[in-house]
Amino acid sequence: MRIGSADDKNDRQKGQERGVEEQIHIDSTDGTAEFRANKTMNASNNQYAGENGVIELRQKQQPARKNDDANSRSGWDLMEWVEQAQQNLLQIFDENQKLINAFMLIIILLLYHALIGFALFHNFNKAATLFTITVLGWLYVIYQQILSPFLKRQKLVGQIKMQLLEHWNRLKANAIMIRLFYGFSAGLPILFVVWDTRHNLERLSGLFGLIVFLIIMCLISHKPTKVNWRPVLWGFLLQFIFGIMVLRWEYGAQKFVDLSNMAILFLDFTKNGTDFTYGFLSAPPNICGMEPVLAFQTIQVIIYVGAIVSVLYFYGIVQAVLKRMAMLMQMTLGTTATESLNACACVLLGNAESPLLIRPYIEKMTASELHAVMTTGFSCIAGAVFAAYISFGACPRYLLSAAVMSAPGSLACSKLLYPETEKSSVKNVKDLELPPSKESNALECISNGSLMSVHLITAVCANLVSFMAIMALFNAIVGYVGTLIGYTDWSLELFLGYTFFPIAYLIGVTENAEQTFLVAKLLGVKIVINDFMAYQRLGVMLKQNLLTPRSAMISTYALCSFSDFIAAGIQLAVLSEMAPTRRTLIARLVLRALLAGCISCFMSAAIAGILIEVPVACKPSGGNAGAKCFDLSVHQRFMEDMLLGNSTSVVNLRDEL
Repeated sequence: MRIGSADDKNDRQKGQERGVEEQIHIDSTDGTAEFRANKTMNASNNQYAGENGVIELRQKQQPARKNDDANSRSGWDLMEWVEQAQQNLLQIFDENQKLINAFMLIIILLLYHALIGFALFHNFNKAATLFTITVLGWLYVIYQQILSPFLKRQKLVGQIKMQLLEHWNRLKANAIMIRLFYGFSAGLPILFVVWDTRHNLERLSGLFGLIVFLIIMCLISHKPTKVNWRPVLWGFLLQFIFGIMVLRWEYGAQKFVDLSNMAILFLDFTKNGTDFTYGFLSAPPNICGMEPVLAFQTIQVIIYVGAIVSVLYFYGIVQAVLKRMAMLMQMTLGTTATESLNACACVLLGNAESPLLIRPYIEKMTASELHAVMTTGFSCIAGAVFAAYISFGACPRYLLSAAVMSAPGSLACSKLLYPETEKSSVKNVKDLELPPSKESNALECISNGSLMSVHLITAVCANLVSFMAIMALFNAIVGYVGTLIGYTDWSLELFLGYTFFPIAYLIGVTENAEQTFLVAKLLGVKIVINDFMAYQRLGVMLKQNLLTPRSAMISTYALCSFSDFIAAGIQLAVLSEMAPTRRTLIARLVLRALLAGCISCFMSAAIAGILIEVPVACKPSGGNAGAKCFDLSVHQRFMEDMLLGNSTSVVNLRDEL
């Protein structure tokens, strides 16, 4: 019995061990469904128990499995249909992309012109500027798409160019005609100035300054015998013509004022971001003497403008505008493609960003071209700091005209101080290939442009902190040395004022010695320290009414550039990084280019002093200095007198409150 019991126990254990988990497949027309059924070997009869049960189980499970399979199949069919529809739509868009783009463009143009029509009907004067821009745009499109191809097919353009070139070559071969042409080009502006200033000889003082600057540049020119007078004369002539267009021509001046107001409105949108982000640091309460923090309001516009410029560059707008401007300058001045493009780019981008457009060509540029690139960088300002200068008290009209006038003037000064003696590798603007944007969409452009601007803001703030401290240190040292010998009013600005006094006089600040000395101190601060510091001091002088409108106007023009020793270091670092093999040459040219940039700005200031009959002095913006504000000092005195029992003073202060 023990043995039998043991055998039965072993058989049952082996039967359980032989229990298997079978995979049963049910084939159907829709596919293969499967489920698992556990079947255990019967230990007593050594047979599968419930064989019919298994079949019944298969028959019972089959309908339920078909429902699950049908649901899964229908969901899969739906997603497959969605994917197929997406592919079909993409294929339709790819095959008809031009047609779809044309349709969308037509819709946008119709809406745009409908808007212009309603605007002209509502207020013609207000919409006149937009209407003029639209007409000019259509004329340009008609010329590019219809007239220019027609003329090329008729070969009229080539024939006209050949005839003009033939006449020009004959003219160049005639030395007498060349001298007469250059003499007429130089003499006509002089005659205009003499006639225009006959009733106000004070304005004529700037003409003497222009002649002195030209003589100085001729005397210190690198190779005076190699000077090509075409870019020199055309550069100064364009500088003068631009000045007349924006300062004396009534229509041009009015449109330039409108453009200035539009620029201010465009830049003022920065306040929406700064007020939301920084709160009272950028928009302080209306308490007398409480001003916005400079780093959290004025300088923040750099981020906004940097993002906008990045988006415009992504869509190719910046490249198109700069190329058209460069072609105009090349046709007149005869400068090379890289020089012309960089000069135009400086008007919008600044001295550190504009060389990025010509980065592939910097390694192959001649010494004169490198000198021109640095000179234009030193004579311009970046659009990102435009609002900062306005907030300090600079008139936007003067800033815009100074930026436009400095572009041709800087090339003229550069070609006079360092003439071209080599052959350029890129002469035609059409041969330039501007680098495309690396971003994938506009949102990435905004993000990257903002992040890149943060580095510039950090650099500006760091320079302001360090140079304010260094200037205070030097003032203390100079003041201490002065007290040792009995002079208590010595300062660094005092010595800078004496040093730059002749330059301030030459550019037209001749009202009195005090005004000349104040402007001279601003020039010294600008060149020795930086332009931000100089404009900040200009704003202080304007608040205190120390400068006359004429002195403030000439100062605005003379300070409107990046021509200082800090900018020289930045320019040297930027160009050396782009062209390491030209580092020695760049270092040798940088100070000469800095001098050329300074002279270009001084000449713009002198021309403005000659042309502007009734100058206007702007006031610093922001803060509560000019508004009716809450004066804490009055309330403080009121409380003190209340506590002391001074009834008369309390009554007076109450009336004042």
